[in-house]
Amino acid sequence: MRPSSSVRVVLVLVIVAVVAACRSGGLRRPSAEEVVQGFTDSTFIVDTISDGSTVGISQAHWVARRRSLDTQEFWTDISVLDVPGAEKNAKSMDQLTFTLALRELMASEPERAAVAFSALHLSARDEVVRSRARIGLTMALSWYSDWQALSRIGFNPDTIPAADSMASQAGVERWAHALQAMPLPSIDVPDLPVTVPLRRSSLGTPVVTVRVNGHPHEFWLDTGASMTLLSVAVANEAGVGLASNDTLALGVIAGHIPARAVYVDSLAFGPVNARGITAALVSSSALRLDHRVVNGQVRPIQIDGVIGTDLLRHLDLELDAGAGTMTIRKPKLDRHAKRNLYWVGYPVVRLVTNDGRPVLFGLDTGAEGTFVTTALLRKLPDTPMAMRRRIISGFGDDEIKTEWVARKVSLSDGDYAIVMGNIPVVPERRWTFVTFDGVIGSDVALSSRMHLDFLNGVFDVRRSRNEPTGINVSEKH
Repeated sequence: MRPSSSVRVVLVLVIVAVVAACRSGGLRRPSAEEVVQGFTDSTFIVDTISDGSTVGISQAHWVARRRSLDTQEFWTDISVLDVPGAEKNAKSMDQLTFTLALRELMASEPERAAVAFSALHLSARDEVVRSRARIGLTMALSWYSDWQALSRIGFNPDTIPAADSMASQAGVERWAHALQAMPLPSIDVPDLPVTVPLRRSSLGTPVVTVRVNGHPHEFWLDTGASMTLLSVAVANEAGVGLASNDTLALGVIAGHIPARAVYVDSLAFGPVNARGITAALVSSSALRLDHRVVNGQVRPIQIDGVIGTDLLRHLDLELDAGAGTMTIRKPKLDRHAKRNLYWVGYPVVRLVTNDGRPVLFGLDTGAEGTFVTTALLRKLPDTPMAMRRRIISGFGDDEIKTEWVARKVSLSDGDYAIVMGNIPVVPERRWTFVTFDGVIGSDVALSSRMHLDFLNGVFDVRRSRNEPTGINVSEKH
């Protein structure tokens, strides 16, 4: 039986009304950020899962076709490292000079960046430019660990809360004062590539054998650490001496830990030999981590030390966890390289979403897992979200915790995509004046063949030579 013309008209009107309601927001699905922030009504149901996070690698030839943000504000453009946008929106010569300095730093030209940032720090009329130029100057001078030049910048009392003594001891001013008499280190890298064994810790971080004054120890490769550090036990065995009597501190996830400045005659891994490198000395207990295993049991993990970006940014590295190898090359300048890795006081990777939008991720191979921030959800509002239930076992009753996770996020370096499932979501994070959309952790390093070349600004991921189809790394709770 066919519907009458009047019925058909009613059906058409209903469809039109539904479409109009969707367009006007009446039936609009809340964005991913609104879901996480709780800006939804009681009728919106969120899935609850217990699945762990996964990471995989697949081919994806995505290119940037859009700007990170549609903005007319200079400092907002700077926060996402949109230098062309910042140049367009600069309202003074001070701001325009700041973009020039930042461009040089992002192009791995720290000496040129230092000249421009120094001029702004001393003479900029704009107080905000002057303050942020000082931050940029410390970034540029830190590239070659030029502590003597860093010490000449002077102390800025506005950067450290007066009541936070540990934060003051962790400030670059205190480290520069303690290390100002130390000469620049010498880092020897052979001209031909060399491949050495790469292992993974029980927490999943990349580990290599390091020789401290000839004594072998196991160190983490940690791109999230600005300085190389070693434990007191390692320093005592290797005969490492203090560079200063100052009491200092290091910033860590949980706050700050006490540290001392040391001078290492020789720190070598594979064919690389860093002579006269400065490092942070911390107690062995501070480098002992608790790793939760089954049934609430905790296994202590002792770390001998950490190789930070003060060394890694002088190398061309390929980490292949699946093959258990690290290939080290001497960096050679390539003017035609497509830059997507920048060192701005912290390593930052620019990736691309499947709709062509650039996003910024911190690179921290010392972090146990990758996460995204609400800043990414703002750019990808249709990201499916869920609550993840985690059962933490221990003495007494089990404890149930929940967290927001993005069900699927795929981000490309241009040729391959990092495909992430059930990735934790955290509040928006900022490093100095840069806003992160997330942080790439050791799980991505373990799931790929990761290439890092700070000189040419290259970050890319490929499938491991031993895992042609890629692998997934799941969280275990």
